[in-house]
Amino acid sequence: MVKKPNLKFIVITDTHVEASLEGTYSQNFDQALKDIVATFPDSHGIMHIGDITENGKQAEYETMACIWKDNMEGLPPLYFTYGNHDVRWKDFDKQISLFIANTGIDKKYYDFWMKGYHFIFLGTEIGLKDSSYLSESQLEWLDHKLSEHESAEKPKFIFVHEPLKDTVAGSQNEFGWHGIRQDKELKMILAKHPQSIVFTGHTHWELGARDTMYNAKYATMFNAASVAYLWTDNNVLKDGSQGYYVEVWDDKVVVKGRNFASKSWVADAQYTVKLPVTIPVVDPSVDPDLTLSKPIMNMNKAVYHPYEQIEVTYVGSLREDAFGIYIRGARPSETDPINPIACIKTNTVSQPNGKVLFSDLTLPVGSYDMIYLGETLNTEMARMPFDVTTAGNES
Repeated sequence: MVKKPNLKFIVITDTHVEASLEGTYSQNFDQALKDIVATFPDSHGIMHIGDITENGKQAEYETMACIWKDNMEGLPPLYFTYGNHDVRWKDFDKQISLFIANTGIDKKYYDFWMKGYHFIFLGTEIGLKDSSYLSESQLEWLDHKLSEHESAEKPKFIFVHEPLKDTVAGSQNEFGWHGIRQDKELKMILAKHPQSIVFTGHTHWELGARDTMYNAKYATMFNAASVAYLWTDNNVLKDGSQGYYVEVWDDKVVVKGRNFASKSWVADAQYTVKLPVTIPVVDPSVDPDLTLSKPIMNMNKAVYHPYEQIEVTYVGSLREDAFGIYIRGARPSETDPINPIACIKTNTVSQPNGKVLFSDLTLPVGSYDMIYLGETLNTEMARMPFDVTTAGNES
């Protein structure tokens, strides 16, 4: 009798389905599903790691549903998390409602067991431009879930759209396509559970590129490329459509890179993870990759005099992050970009941690907010009130 794997599943990401069925990305999604039916017909599930759509629009979800309906015969269930393209720069609650209505997944993060193996999906809780923001509650939930029925011989599979800094392909500082705002916090949880196998998308880096698989620290991680289009180690856009076929055996996990466009295996992306997994132990005090933490800011005072310098220290800043001064209660957003009275981008000062100084201000007496604008002008992420008062009235 021929021995079979205990479990088989597919990993896809970044389909970027468009409103038009004739669009290149939509056609690539259709082609990938057809390849799955032909090549992996007895698999148990398809795991989608986000950027389902190009812009998070209902018409794009409808195209996705139409393509799925045309191909669903012979396909296993499809499980989703969402990516930045599905939720960014919009009303986050509305975008989550669209995600729920069109996928049937009614939680921002969730888990399930399949054939005795644990599958865990994480999701951002703020609609950032290029990153995921994981709350303390979500991280605590993850730690708890990874502890359930824990065994060194049983891998746990985690799916989150953005990769961790300096891990898989495209996430290194030279490229910068990492994006978990609680990077250090998530790494330290994974380090406690080295049997975790993490699949991420977002970078579009082609399979077989440097660090397609990463297992130097924390956990075993795989960049899952993209169904829509690819990127190279030379930082160049490339046509293509790729994903993974995964087999889980008693003593190993086999991860096979697949080129959906050419209906062929990616020779440089065939991996075997032996069980139990062995991951080097992390010493947080000297680890150079534990530099990015949950975004936090502090002001040196709550009350200032006119013309007085305002000082803000911060940690966890990325890319186009900025600090802005606004009249108390202002709600700037991407669709209503209220201009700040003063603004400083942290990439002109220091990232991820540093100090910004607002000098030579002529703020009238009144009440203001210092807003950590993040990547998206999401004003609820960090807002600190302060007042400008006349000399002698400071409390």
